Amino acid sequence: MTFLRAFVRLRWALASLAGGCVLLPVPWVIAAQGTARPDLIDTPSRTLVVAQRSTVSGVASQGGRTIAVGPRGLILLSEDRGVSWRQIVSPVSTDLTTVRFVSSGVVWAVGHDAVALRSSDSGASWERVLDGRAVLTLLRESAKGSEEMEGEIQRTVEQSATPEVWPAPLLDIWFAPDGLTGFAVGGFGLILKTSDAGNTWQPWNWQIDNPQRYHLYALTGGVGGVFVAGEQGLVMHLDATTQRFERVQTPYHGSFFGIASFGSRLLAYGLRGNAFVSEDSGHTWKKIETGTDANLVSAVAHGDSAFLVSQQGNVLAVDFAAARAIIYDQAPGAEVYGAAMTDSHRLALARLNGVGVIAFNAQVK
Repeated sequence: MTFLRAFVRLRWALASLAGGCVLLPVPWVIAAQGTARPDLIDTPSRTLVVAQRSTVSGVASQGGRTIAVGPRGLILLSEDRGVSWRQIVSPVSTDLTTVRFVSSGVVWAVGHDAVALRSSDSGASWERVLDGRAVLTLLRESAKGSEEMEGEIQRTVEQSATPEVWPAPLLDIWFAPDGLTGFAVGGFGLILKTSDAGNTWQPWNWQIDNPQRYHLYALTGGVGGVFVAGEQGLVMHLDATTQRFERVQTPYHGSFFGIASFGSRLLAYGLRGNAFVSEDSGHTWKKIETGTDANLVSAVAHGDSAFLVSQQGNVLAVDFAAARAIIYDQAPGAEVYGAAMTDSHRLALARLNGVGVIAFNAQVK
């Protein structure tokens, strides 16, 4: 029997060192071929009585507004820096994985079935811009004339639980400061580019150095350019001349769940407390001794300081000069899947049981 897999949030996945297989804290959704399921792409999210205590997988904040996203299209909005929350209607019921503020008033959320949502009013309302049907059409158009590419697409589509829907999730999205150029990445090496603020997108699956089609978990951009991080120690850098993402060598072969720019520094982090910093755009790397074997799920800036957040709820202050990270604060409780600084004194945590907020007054160099 052929089984079809729908990915849940991959960033906090636990990968076995031997085989690299992915074990997830939330069970995979597995369905036999032909099993009917609701069309989550066209089904708006339902109102939850206790939405503020529901699982959230991503959180972002800007200008006093904080947004969290999660399973079944859940979108929560806080207008008081994470003190109180209200649920916002989502146009989809697919699981959302990540939310990002792009520019003043513009927010993006991405998730399963290759869904991308956009808000132009700081999260008060949302429209569906991309989904797995549209992405599949884009991929097929870009692959015309290439038997190899067409075959690869068909083999992937055969794993979809919904006919004619690209089966992989989008896991991160990033835009340049101009708000026009952006990338979205996800499972099976999926990568899309836009040059018009997300109104249209082009597949870049064949413009990256990722023939194994490793899952792509995270994006960042800064002084050193645009970078993508993924499983098996994969980090790629956008070559401005060739307009390709080229692989850079890293000293780690486990999954990087995140990558972040702190000025000229590039910080890659992920499985079992592993974190590495590069000060030369990924050419060389130095290991950060974190003192933990918990997965690292987020990196946040606070003034001139950098912090890593673990799945267990530990907040680690990073000392780049000493190449180490020490515990600044602890937030015990349900698993943490993401974090965002809401203002100078509050850190919002995306948790299994809702959004948690902790006081944050660090001044660490």
